[in-house]
Amino acid sequence: MEEQILQYRDAVYEQVVKVGKSLGNVTRLRILDLLVQGPKTVENLANTIGLSVATTSRNLQILKKARLVEIERHKNFVTYRLTSDQIKQLISLLVTVAEQSQPELAAIQTTFKQQTGSPQALTISALKAKLTAESTYLVDLRPNDEYETQHLPGAHNIPYDELPQHLAELPQDKEIVVYCRGRLCAYANVASQALHDAGFKVATFNQSVWEWNQLMSS
Repeated sequence: MEEQILQYRDAVYEQVVKVGKSLGNVTRLRILDLLVQGPKTVENLANTIGLSVATTSRNLQILKKARLVEIERHKNFVTYRLTSDQIKQLISLLVTVAEQSQPELAAIQTTFKQQTGSPQALTISALKAKLTAESTYLVDLRPNDEYETQHLPGAHNIPYDELPQHLAELPQDKEIVVYCRGRLCAYANVASQALHDAGFKVATFNQSVWEWNQLMSS
């Protein structure tokens, strides 16, 4: 019986290890973080990450084998999506654990914020209060497809690459709050400095839309 218990233990842990192994790669974590924003084609993922379609596809197959992503077939194309909201929760928790256990991560984030001159990020409760008071103009810096999938209430979509062309459209009498894909996304910090240099009062929100929705629904 003892041998049977040991065999069972090793077998079940081996299945859990499969998930861990699939996560132990920077490219695959970036893919999962992008898919938190919504379904994407392999071409879209490859272009965003800056890798070839072939390399991106190989990493997607590893994630698919671990059942973290799945294929959704359309008439003329195929998209990849996360298999469940639990994967979104896993990525969020993984970032939280890294922030709490890896001082190097905090140092990297602090240095980057100092270099970009970005302001202190708003908490979810602070942003909620500002939105209630209608004292802010909220800007979603993500690509349009991610914005259309889900976005914060009242947010205006100005993709990061297009921000310089839209500065004249932003209100001067409100605080501009910018956000992107979440805590590991750099766009909000860089954009906040550009807006500050252009004379706007600006703040950042560095959590993801999914994290916002989770707290609002709890």
